[in-house]
Amino acid sequence: MPVPRWTRPPKINIPISRTYSQKRNLCFMVLALFTILFLLGLLHPTVQHGPLEHLDRLKEWSTDKAQNLVQVLPEEGWGGTVKDWLDIPHNESGECKGWDPKSLEENDPVDCLKARQYRQTMRVLEREEKSEHDHWYFTKQHNIDTLRDLTFCFLPITDANWMPCHEKPLIVSGWWYTAEVITGATTGEVIWQGSVVKQLKMLGYSFIAVGPYVNWIEVAEMMPDVYHLLWSSDLDTVSCVTDPRCIAKEHYIPPEDAEDLSIGVPDEERGVIPIWALNIVDYWGARPREMSNNHYWWGLSEDGDWSYHPLGQEWIATPWPLPGNHYHLPYTIEEYCMKMPITPHEERKDAALLLAKRSAYFHYPYVSPASFWTNLSQIPDLELLSTVEEEEGKPLPEGLQTMGRQSREDYEVLVGNVKALVGMGAPPISPSIYSSLCQATPVVIPYFQEDYRMDGWWLYSSWSQHGPAIAIGEPYVYKYYAQNYTDLEHAVRRAMATPIDRFIPEDMKLPYALSQLSKYLSRDLKGMFDKVILDNEGNIPRLKKGVQERCYELKRCRDPLTKGRVPSTPPDRVTRHVIEI
Repeated sequence: MPVPRWTRPPKINIPISRTYSQKRNLCFMVLALFTILFLLGLLHPTVQHGPLEHLDRLKEWSTDKAQNLVQVLPEEGWGGTVKDWLDIPHNESGECKGWDPKSLEENDPVDCLKARQYRQTMRVLEREEKSEHDHWYFTKQHNIDTLRDLTFCFLPITDANWMPCHEKPLIVSGWWYTAEVITGATTGEVIWQGSVVKQLKMLGYSFIAVGPYVNWIEVAEMMPDVYHLLWSSDLDTVSCVTDPRCIAKEHYIPPEDAEDLSIGVPDEERGVIPIWALNIVDYWGARPREMSNNHYWWGLSEDGDWSYHPLGQEWIATPWPLPGNHYHLPYTIEEYCMKMPITPHEERKDAALLLAKRSAYFHYPYVSPASFWTNLSQIPDLELLSTVEEEEGKPLPEGLQTMGRQSREDYEVLVGNVKALVGMGAPPISPSIYSSLCQATPVVIPYFQEDYRMDGWWLYSSWSQHGPAIAIGEPYVYKYYAQNYTDLEHAVRRAMATPIDRFIPEDMKLPYALSQLSKYLSRDLKGMFDKVILDNEGNIPRLKKGVQERCYELKRCRDPLTKGRVPSTPPDRVTRHVIEI
């Protein structure tokens, strides 16, 4: 009988020797070692932190240097903690004794988790290599490389290719902006996700980006023993939890006053994805109706907190410390911007840079009149620069010139050589603000209501371009009322006349970001789910009335999975998975 392809890694070179394999494994441990040293240092008073630019040296360390570092760690205290962590066991668990990945799958030990993880990973890898399914083409190579590397985690410890990993080391993301990290896009969402996936790597986790929607579902179904958690958008989550062919049978419940779509669906077609494994990553969070347009987008009929995840806001991660129970998963541009030298104030141009990507922004009804920018550009002792992309039918204000779109590198150089970055009203809550402050360039931000509020959710509302930045205050951030030209000009002049030091908010520094991500990954999602059920009298909470209907009315949610579709569950999980969830 021929051996199925998924019983062996495809196109993997045999290591030159065991010594080579051990060196590779040690390099992996070095990265984890530095991460732990970094986190432990936050808690230990005798550990001093150097400049963040030294993080780049991680890439330059050799195996010999790593061995020397481990040898000089103290035996007690934090050094002993690190050494204990690096004491990788060399005995296979009893459940996996005798397991051979080259053997037939039917010979795998029944209770060997590694064996199941290996087979599931190999199936997804083979599927990705064939690429016969609907998929995002630009994530293919990243996914293949990641899945190949993961196979080393699930080999027997005695195998020369074995590599130590977390028990479940993979994040399966179906969010578009996670995938866009691979393309190098520069939107706010991608800047956030780019930082988070770098942090994932530092903590020893990997990610694959799988889409569109049905592809993400199929991968989640195929490797339930491998993923640590699933990432998805608000729309995909609502689509899945309201579809009895997507969400696990035991976890399906119709939204408030909605039709029960599970009636008539055969058991073999019912979904298998646990509701607690679905985690939303979203830039904005579930904003209440009273300070958002979510009465339109989500059909909300009541004010106050809500969630587009039935289990609550705890399952929604955002880059901001939003009110309620959203999980704050911060991003940091510290490593990137600390590489840039600070240009002394007296050596900078007597210029301000306008923060605006598109000429359409100047035609938004709430921003300052075009004449404001014309007037500002004509001040003799002030040069107003811009990198706006001119769009057809959306002319720039008269007198305003543009250098056109810049690469991220060139844009950062530009920001670091002007005396102020001036927001004109859009885009909202842009990461460019923090990049500017990191380069010691003050920022000027508009607000749109004379009596605007900054408490609670209002700090993140559309009443200003960037509430969190305005909250930092002078001399780093200056504000002006969008309909008052004198206010604008005075704010710009004060910002340009006042030198500042490099500034990075504490909750956007790498140590804090890593600690938040570490806590996020350590959460017991199943335990949290059980508590939610207990607090809700034994029932899974329902989505708010109108949310599902409005999502489909606007054609934002995904089409329900087709009738007759059977989940892509691994052979050994056909019955076991239903029991476990």
